[in-house]
Amino acid sequence: MIGKLKYVPVILVLLTSLSALPSPETFITVDRGCGSTYFAGESVLITYLVEAEPTDTVIVTIKEILPDSTMSVLLSNKTTEPGLMYSMRIFAQPIYGRETILLEYVIKTDSGSSWYATECSFYIKEGTYETGSLKIECNQTDFDIFIDDAFVAHSLTETVLIEGVIGGGHTVTVQKSGCKDFTRPVSITPGKTVTLKVELDCAVSDRDSDGVPDEEDQCYNPLCDLVDESGCPLDGDGDGTNDCEDICPDEKGDRESRGCPYGDADSDGVPDNLDECDSECTIVDEKGCPRDSDSDGIIDCDDDCPQEAGDKKHFGCPERDSDADGVIDDEDRCYNPDCLIVDGLGCPVDSDSDGISDCDDQCPQESGPKENNGCPEPAEEPEDAGINGLVLVILGIVLAWRFIRSDNF
Repeated sequence: MIGKLKYVPVILVLLTSLSALPSPETFITVDRGCGSTYFAGESVLITYLVEAEPTDTVIVTIKEILPDSTMSVLLSNKTTEPGLMYSMRIFAQPIYGRETILLEYVIKTDSGSSWYATECSFYIKEGTYETGSLKIECNQTDFDIFIDDAFVAHSLTETVLIEGVIGGGHTVTVQKSGCKDFTRPVSITPGKTVTLKVELDCAVSDRDSDGVPDEEDQCYNPLCDLVDESGCPLDGDGDGTNDCEDICPDEKGDRESRGCPYGDADSDGVPDNLDECDSECTIVDEKGCPRDSDSDGIIDCDDDCPQEAGDKKHFGCPERDSDADGVIDDEDRCYNPDCLIVDGLGCPVDSDSDGISDCDDQCPQESGPKENNGCPEPAEEPEDAGINGLVLVILGIVLAWRFIRSDNF
């Protein structure tokens, strides 16, 4: 995104199907390739394809597993076309280490259905990223500009300069009422201005959006717009890394160093000329040494809680009290998050031994049944003898009067 915009944790944009590939194979990857490195806040373009028969039904789910093992669903149960390539974009979060994008898919045929999965991992590296500029030259005026699906500017002129764009791959869209949207992938080189020429007539078919019409295009490369007149990716320094992926496009290098003239023997993302530590850990500082973010003596590669100080016994995590009852998990024999009146083992107390814990007992010091919320049943009240006695007295007087009257006659 634009360098001056405040970073948000995750932005997800689902793009439409790009095109069918000849002889497709199932895959999921990112624009820099699996095993590559991104800074927090950088845009990550995810591309995936599922190979199946044209008559099959393909249902796709994509999950993001962050370095701290947090998992979120980026795409859930989406029906896709077999053999078509799709893309979606996320922004790298400031959780450093290895991140995995998991592609789960179900292929339904006339005879049944089967579940499969494949994945692509890359690394989030702590540090800063540089910005460049994007110059748009359009054959129209009065158009809107979007970068990675976010509105950037409205131009009343044919040429507009947008500064502060983060280096790396982006998707630029130009919209004008009455014209078909113009969308192109653009690679921004830090410290330089990249020019994008926009034609809004939309009459020419260009399946890979590299600016070369399909009838002249000899290479299908939807993720690279730096191409020659035949539509094939440029490699200005001839090092075998095309200019869209080469962060040192004017110096010969190797793919492991993203086109720069420095190797990376331990594959930690730090070129050998800057690397002071030979380590199997890939979560490293700018000197290539294993990082210990919480300073607990356990490096992030071995730390299950890299942002919280802990100990080796808990794999780098602090002591936990999962049910918040005041008894740490190592000593807690009862998981009871809804009751905090517990004994030394973390189990609910029942002071009156009536089978109802004090947390649920309205009379914790008096035994009572569950039906009465742990309170004793109320004693039965004796019948009121006052009214009955009065009735008997009156009845006696009546009988006595009748008896006396009968004697007189």
